[in-house]
Amino acid sequence: MNKVRFFSSALFAISFFGSLSAQEISFSGNLTAQAGAGLPSTHENKGHFLVGTTVFDSTIKSYTDDSTLFVNSQLVYDALAGQSPNGTESLVSNDGTFAFKLKEAYFDYNGGFYAIRAGRQIAAWGKADSIQIADILCPQDSSSLIAADYKESRLGIDALRLSFIQNSMQLDAYWIPFFTPSTLPLAKGNPLNPVFFPKSYDDYEIRYPKSWEEFELPEKKLSNSEYAVRLSSYFSKFDLSFYGFYGWEDTPFFEYQPDFTGESEDLDISGINISGSYKRLLMFGADAAIPFGAFVFRLETAFFPGRYIQTTEEYQEECMLSGSKVDSALKRNQIVGLLGFDWDAGAGWSIMAQYVADYAAGSVKELDRKRYVHQATLTLSKSLLNELLSLSVHSELDLCDYSSFIEPEADYSLTDSITVSLIGDFYLEGRDNKKGMYGIYRDLSCVTLKGKISF
Repeated sequence: MNKVRFFSSALFAISFFGSLSAQEISFSGNLTAQAGAGLPSTHENKGHFLVGTTVFDSTIKSYTDDSTLFVNSQLVYDALAGQSPNGTESLVSNDGTFAFKLKEAYFDYNGGFYAIRAGRQIAAWGKADSIQIADILCPQDSSSLIAADYKESRLGIDALRLSFIQNSMQLDAYWIPFFTPSTLPLAKGNPLNPVFFPKSYDDYEIRYPKSWEEFELPEKKLSNSEYAVRLSSYFSKFDLSFYGFYGWEDTPFFEYQPDFTGESEDLDISGINISGSYKRLLMFGADAAIPFGAFVFRLETAFFPGRYIQTTEEYQEECMLSGSKVDSALKRNQIVGLLGFDWDAGAGWSIMAQYVADYAAGSVKELDRKRYVHQATLTLSKSLLNELLSLSVHSELDLCDYSSFIEPEADYSLTDSITVSLIGDFYLEGRDNKKGMYGIYRDLSCVTLKGKISF
């Protein structure tokens, strides 16, 4: 805790003294309100509200000749009381109705051929759209799924970034002293809670952690720091980037522990207690963007040597019954790749397609995943009425079980600063009623009305 306070105090001091000599200060923000209800096709959530949030987002920028102070924060009201903390980055009311989130707060200094950024910051890695491959530097807000934007789901990391800039190349090196986990839907009012945390297994009650204090987070010490590096190059014919990351998985691995009652040989299982811990992670990645006429081809890959992967409940139960060590995760080499393109078809049409493949080496019978997983995405968008109206359809298809996700959206600009949107989220099961990647969210299919005013 002392280290966290020191880091926060240092950031405040830098921000304060930087602002004293500011030549320009700007303030901007937006207010977004949205409400969404379950579709008639859903079972448990038919006609129930699944979205009900009002978000005030504000940004302050302070400029000098060679430095910038940037602060972005959000104040959230959730009518469903579904706001969840992640142990480090947000302040949430006890009932999950209100939340304050400091998204970014950093100080930038540009020294010409080098630059320094200190504080909470967000960086997007990779060329994929709405798919996480090499984009693992920043954790995700996994507590929001419906009518959510992948770009806005990134959480800030408390880091020191040193950049070296030379012509068309840039090298970024990160030191991340404090681990920030992804946000999980722990709040009971969150519609995702029963999907992430099922209440029973084989008729046994499952008892999950109720708060972040019950998770085994990495200790706040120097040896648990995270490190990252990105080398980016920009040429007339193509862009190319390389990535390296050594840190922590941002979601926990669950260990299932039977809760026995009774004495000696007359033992009975009253339920299953769940504990969660975080594992180390190493990643090497690369991406490229190649323009060709009206097309831009995108490639991205990431290699995870000895990555920890969650084991199944059945495997952990077998280990427990045989007296073997129970492993919540086992190491496997993993490689993920993407091939995609963007096409500006003219007349307001835009088409984006992607193919993603994910392979885990070695035996997977103990793991909570298939050996080979692949999927495809397709996004169509069209602007109309002098770009006042924007129509789009984003779809994702699980090519193993053929479950799918479809999100049509219509955005209309009433004025330069006011936009209203109608968004649909449809999660469909695969062949033979298999849940697959998206069928598990079937009961979260809904329609959402959204309004946004910017200033």
